[in-house]
Amino acid sequence: MDRKNDFAKYVLDPDELLEKKQELLRLGATRDQIVKALKSAILKPQQREQFRKALPLYEAKIRTLRDQILANDLLGNLNPDDITIPVHYQDRKR
Repeated sequence: MDRKNDFAKYVLDPDELLEKKQELLRLGATRDQIVKALKSAILKPQQREQFRKALPLYEAKIRTLRDQILANDLLGNLNPDDITIPVHYQDRKR
């Protein structure tokens, strides 16, 4: 099993990375608008309920995008040849 293949699936192209960062900014702005609208007193109850249901979905999308960008930054700078995983005594062949 080639270790380079393990890390390559997490590293994004520069264009993909730019798209993910822009989407993260867009989703963050949308989430901020939803939070601001929820603080408003003039929202109808149906709209308020829709916003409350949508907020966790936006937060989950933001969290996954942030994790993907962070993984790209960490693994993009990582040299797979420098990584050695020590063998644990329980991993021995029987």
